Amino acid sequence: MPNSYLVKCRSCGASNRIPAEKEGVPGHCGNCRALLPALYRRPQQVGDRSFDDFVARFDGPILAEFWAPW
Repeated sequence: MPNSYLVKCRSCGASNRIPAEKEGVPGHCGNCRALLPALYRRPQQVGDRSFDDFVARFDGPILAEFWAPW
């Protein structure tokens, strides 16, 4: 796994290096101080109690896989 990731600011277009240990934590652009969305590089397991909250607070594309025992 890389030690950091690049996130492009939606406001000014600047590239921001985000440490891998800050995965899932929103930040601010180093250039314009605009809010950067949380970055997830690994799948996040959510359940029926946490799904709606995760989708509501995540400001990015979401790929979901659903499973049922039937």
